[in-house]
Amino acid sequence: MERSARLAKAMNAASVLFEGRVADHTVAIVRYAPYQQICAHAHEEDGITVVLHGEVVEEAEHRSTVAGAGWAGARPRGLRHTNRFGPHGAVVLAIIPDQPSFERFPRRWRWLESPMAYRAGLRVLASGEDALIQLLATLTDDPRYPANPHCAMMAREKLERSPKRLSVASLARQLELHPVYLARQFRRAFGVSMREYQTILMVRRANQALLSGRASLTRIAYECGFADQSHMCRAFRSVAGWKPSSLERDGGS
Repeated sequence: MERSARLAKAMNAASVLFEGRVADHTVAIVRYAPYQQICAHAHEEDGITVVLHGEVVEEAEHRSTVAGAGWAGARPRGLRHTNRFGPHGAVVLAIIPDQPSFERFPRRWRWLESPMAYRAGLRVLASGEDALIQLLATLTDDPRYPANPHCAMMAREKLERSPKRLSVASLARQLELHPVYLARQFRRAFGVSMREYQTILMVRRANQALLSGRASLTRIAYECGFADQSHMCRAFRSVAGWKPSSLERDGGS
């Protein structure tokens, strides 16, 4: 796909899988080549990046962030930074907000791994302004950790490692915690229930498989823990607001 002058100026992508306007903001899905490097530069416009597949390494302010699938970042205009990409390259959702309507864009560089930010980023393609506002709110909010964040982190680690869904009760038994207490701590820490988190996680894994072009939708659904392809499609529509077949077409172009 031929990129617009605005996108070409803002991004140095290997290819553009999708580009459009959502509520007067530029939104694109772009692919970067394996081991691609972009030397120190700064953008004239604010930018939001949501990593869909692969790995992005961004260096700025004498710090380095390694962001994989599920991470989101806010980069204020004028920030000098460098980028490089992992062995599988990267596919990212790039958003360039319209300046007049987003004067409250975060003025500091920030990356975070957040299921709420990931879901809001995906929903920008379908829901537009509301999802973008939610994404910005997540990126600008300093999280208030609960009294016991350690148990929430342990629960998330077990969810990340599990190839199938885990019930709250079984996870609570593994951690020797009361299920109601664990559920409350998890939502306070991550902003979603454990069930919602697992659905987002399954969609994230399926999204990565789709973008890597490894298998059919049916096989991806099975390998990512869905009951069938229809179940995966419903989960995609619930999390992202669109069907996985749309990304399959774009990813193969």
